Amino acid sequence: MKTPLQLVTTAICAAALLSTGAVPAQTPGPSAAPRMKAIVYRNYGPPEVLRLEEIAKPVPDDDQVLVRVRAASVNPLDWHYMRGTPYLVRVIQTGLLRPGVTQLDVDFAGTVESIGRNVTRFKPGDDVFGGRTGDFAEYVCVREDRALALKPANVTFEQAASVPVAALTALQGLRDKGKIQPRQMVLINGASGGVGTFAVQIAKSFGADVTGVCSARNADMVRSIGADRVIDYTREDFTRTGERYDLILDMVGNHSMSDCRRALTPNGSLVLVGSTDTGLWLGPLVGVLETVVFARFVSQDISGMLATLNREDLAILGDLMQAGKVTPVIDRRYRLSEVPEAIRYLEEGHARGKVVISMEHEDDNAPPGADPAPGSVNTIAPELTALALVIIVMGLPIIPALALNRRFQRRNPGKRPYRWGYYVSIQSLVGGIGLGIMLESGVSAAVICGGVCAVLAWCFAQRHHWARITLTIVCLNPVVWIVNLVYLKKRWAEGSVVTPAI
Repeated sequence: MKTPLQLVTTAICAAALLSTGAVPAQTPGPSAAPRMKAIVYRNYGPPEVLRLEEIAKPVPDDDQVLVRVRAASVNPLDWHYMRGTPYLVRVIQTGLLRPGVTQLDVDFAGTVESIGRNVTRFKPGDDVFGGRTGDFAEYVCVREDRALALKPANVTFEQAASVPVAALTALQGLRDKGKIQPRQMVLINGASGGVGTFAVQIAKSFGADVTGVCSARNADMVRSIGADRVIDYTREDFTRTGERYDLILDMVGNHSMSDCRRALTPNGSLVLVGSTDTGLWLGPLVGVLETVVFARFVSQDISGMLATLNREDLAILGDLMQAGKVTPVIDRRYRLSEVPEAIRYLEEGHARGKVVISMEHEDDNAPPGADPAPGSVNTIAPELTALALVIIVMGLPIIPALALNRRFQRRNPGKRPYRWGYYVSIQSLVGGIGLGIMLESGVSAAVICGGVCAVLAWCFAQRHHWARITLTIVCLNPVVWIVNLVYLKKRWAEGSVVTPAI
């Protein structure tokens, strides 16, 4: 029967062999599929990780529409994905080590180029707008029944492209979460931003009395889109004016829940959309989690929200634009090759309205530096990177563990060795350091984390049952989980004292 050490070695070797054959090298043939330009990123980081490359042009399936993108817009969601922060984004959506999806953006507007055979709502030549991941590209495929709607004739492609995420957030926050009603007193905190400019206009379309909070330089613009009053946040705190509002839509999150409650009527509603929290783990989601807890102890309706892309609400927004009740506010325009600059500008937090990407004036040849130089793009598959990390964390500790075991046997002849405890101790330390570096939390914090795991491992090597169970749960090593599960099951069945596996 194989020892745990042999099991670990066998698992690592098998994984390496399988992975070697799973990612064969490929070279495009002479009859390669049509290509298109797109913004691609293969590593997390600042805007410099974004590259303008040529990739395969998508082909619509039976239920999809192929759209030639004429314009797109930038959202905070894009730079969160680009940087891989908060880290919860990596776990849920993109990939722990590297992006699982290598294209950005959700908002787009363009012209239908072709349709699948089951598509009935659209035809080639239709101007449309909607949401779909990967819109920083010349073409995108979208399912007919998803977030896709006809573009109103009285708005430009750039204006239509600015709508989906921002306007849907404003609409759903006011209507669904805030339950907005005519003649209500509504305050929009962050009224000059992408969501805020839509929120002011949508609230007015519901017949509300709207107060916008922004800086003095944006006050005239906010008034021009319908705000009845404007508060300069640099001079006045809306939570301390004595005014009470039926609904507060907060895109900034720069006030505590208690402060915001002071500005609400007894039955008022606070809807938190954004936050200034830049924490690496949860970031803006901290505010949303706080509302879940806080709301259970107060009389007002306090909630957080994330927008849902759907065609019904896009159609409503299209009607509002067609009727002239909503007009997108555009701050700056960039070309496809200038997406890194556009995201960098948005990250600064001073955009007035939306930042859009226009395809209309994109040069045939990308500007210097836009295309990656030969060898500058890392083409190692994420699976191989993950495998290398697993081998380092799980494999390398075997060597010092064997050395320590040999030393123990020399000094304590006839006693049972602790090599499994040594292995897990070292593996936990290496794993803690590696995880800390990977998540950018610093080597010091990682060493502390790994050190705690190592102490636990040493305790279970000394036959402490509690330490073994605790470490099994937190050691982040599936092989340890399996081996310890089998080991503990046998010992419990025998009713004997737990001793370390060999």
